[in-house]
Amino acid sequence: MSFRAINRAGNLLIISLVAHICSGQEGAAVALHNAQFSLAIPVLAASNDVLYVAYRSFNLLKKSSQLEVSAYDLKTKKELQHSSIPVPDVHGARVSNGMYLSRDGKMLAYTEAHVPYLVLLLSTGNLSEVRRSTDLPFTTDDRLRVFVGFDKNGFLAFASNRQTGQHFFRFNPTDLSLVSDTNTGGPHQAEPGTVVWSPDERVTWVCPPLILGTHVWKQYTESGQETGQELHYRGGTPAGGIAVQDKGLLAFFGQIAEGEVISYNDHHSSELKLKCAPTPYGASRDPEYAGAICTTQRDVLPEAGGDKIVTSEFLLLKTDGAAVVWSHKMDWVGISEGTGFNDWFQKGDPLIYRAGSKLWIVAPSKSPALTIYEIDAR
Repeated sequence: MSFRAINRAGNLLIISLVAHICSGQEGAAVALHNAQFSLAIPVLAASNDVLYVAYRSFNLLKKSSQLEVSAYDLKTKKELQHSSIPVPDVHGARVSNGMYLSRDGKMLAYTEAHVPYLVLLLSTGNLSEVRRSTDLPFTTDDRLRVFVGFDKNGFLAFASNRQTGQHFFRFNPTDLSLVSDTNTGGPHQAEPGTVVWSPDERVTWVCPPLILGTHVWKQYTESGQETGQELHYRGGTPAGGIAVQDKGLLAFFGQIAEGEVISYNDHHSSELKLKCAPTPYGASRDPEYAGAICTTQRDVLPEAGGDKIVTSEFLLLKTDGAAVVWSHKMDWVGISEGTGFNDWFQKGDPLIYRAGSKLWIVAPSKSPALTIYEIDAR
């Protein structure tokens, strides 16, 4: 496998490396009671070898008024506790914006960032409700809404994309009051896209439309100031990015059956070429690891049966250098809610959790079950 490092002046430095890739092992399946992944995909978090799972349950008429929350022992795969919590009524598919643990591991925060809004705080001790809010400072101008969990100050961090700039705000979990609300005042992400944000570092990455054949990811502060960090790339279509440690970026580019992942930090880049098209796919609190789903598609016109996924593989990536350390065939899972310009979408992001020398990858499948893989950390 070869990597190509690109310095800011555009010079190419070819570096040959041998990547140690562990491919495929069978995982353990954990069935989820009363789950329907076509209507709600579970969101996941983990701490102290305990896996937390939350998803809406539905009746036969596809109506939902309950959130199912469970805790499992990751090693034994046994359920430790379960709670059913009343939530706002919905009908049909419902997209969640994630569930995250507080830094001390004592609280879970679950969100649905579109009407009817829901911010729900739960105790990890007994999975009981601590407090909730059904109000978020979004308007119809807010696209690409994200919740990224607790920042380093313990606040709940939210972001979105507006034509007038990217929007960032934070809540205090003690009373769910608004503690900050800022806008970059111009720089915003081209759509379709994703908000790429590091709330701890207070920086965001923006990739505007193609400029003279070159894609440019630029870094800004939350107030909209350029930091001088830029990634220039000529090649495939941008497919998202992930903010990584030390204000770095993992940028994804792909076409029908090939692509690249570029690791960028402080004007230095390394490029991983792939025989598939990668996109971010996974939730990780470990700064050393990130996830991607890598697909190939039929190279014919959609009306002739093309534009369909032929192969789909999960890649566990090291964020420093974008090396693949583990791969496994995996179904791409996702749901959408609503129609038209205001569609909401959720990917079935696997959880990447590290404890000592072990890594767990917990992934939803097309059946209402989770698959848990345990591998050695590298």
